Amino acid sequence: MNITFRANSELEDGEVSIVIEAKAPTAEALSVMKAAETLGRRTSQTISIDTDGRIEIVRKSAIIAIEVHGNSLILRIGTSPDSPAHALTTRDRLQHVMESLPSSDFVQISKQVAINLRHLKSLEASYSGNMTAKLTDGIDETVSRRYVADLKKALGA
Repeated sequence: MNITFRANSELEDGEVSIVIEAKAPTAEALSVMKAAETLGRRTSQTISIDTDGRIEIVRKSAIIAIEVHGNSLILRIGTSPDSPAHALTTRDRLQHVMESLPSSDFVQISKQVAINLRHLKSLEASYSGNMTAKLTDGIDETVSRRYVADLKKALGA
């Protein structure tokens, strides 16, 4: 891998442009692109969640799981020295919230649930090829068998 810096006076202050060149779109090139994309999202340690009549500012690292319930999303927020474990409800869409979170930490484990890998304590075999993700604060989530391979890949297993 060859990394080069080139100044570009046409860019605005604070703007960064990344070009990844390879003979073909290899797994390594795609991995670098994903890492750069994740790095761009990490500029803010918080995310704003629009709840009923209020906007909550939440540390991304405190989010344990995100669950779809009907037309709402429930964000399970972990305990911290200044805040007990709680849940926030919003009308936002799972995919929209996931775009605001680092893909290296957050992974979808079913059509309705995404988890923060930093809060994952263990995985246990379940019925029908599914697994159970054991998370911090006593939260258990079912990993759909369709998403097991993606989760294992995200864990480097």
